[in-house]
Amino acid sequence: MTPNNKKPKAWLDLQYRCYLGESGHLMVVSSFCGVYADEGRQDCLCHYDYERGKDTYPEAHLQVYGTSPALKSMTKASGVRRVAGLEKLHFPVGGRRYRPTLEDIVEFLIVEKFATGRDGWEQVVQENRDRFLEIQLRAAIRRRPDVAHQVLNELPAAES
Repeated sequence: MTPNNKKPKAWLDLQYRCYLGESGHLMVVSSFCGVYADEGRQDCLCHYDYERGKDTYPEAHLQVYGTSPALKSMTKASGVRRVAGLEKLHFPVGGRRYRPTLEDIVEFLIVEKFATGRDGWEQVVQENRDRFLEIQLRAAIRRRPDVAHQVLNELPAAES
């Protein structure tokens, strides 16, 4: 996670499982992006997961490692469920279509100084993020052409 052969400050573990969808497009079935403080991936800061078709927790979610006095108070007061740590919570992040991208994670690591970006990294990140969002928009339109048609009809007519 660092250019110029400097000692890394963070490590990423990326895993993607893809299949060819019914429409003939490549479809992500599951993905995992873990941010670690050590090369052996034992000391995790957080991980972003996507698992298509989950019903026990959100398909796209973030799990953060750490402790929280507020979490202890909330679980004790609710009596509903005992949570050992933050890492057991699945924070929803954008759902199937607009989940976090690798570009979002790269930006986070650079902005928070866990990694050093090369010159022009912002433009590369934005271009790739835009490309992903366009792919997701196209997929959403394929699944809901009625909504796309309605929105296009609501746009003001172009001036001659």
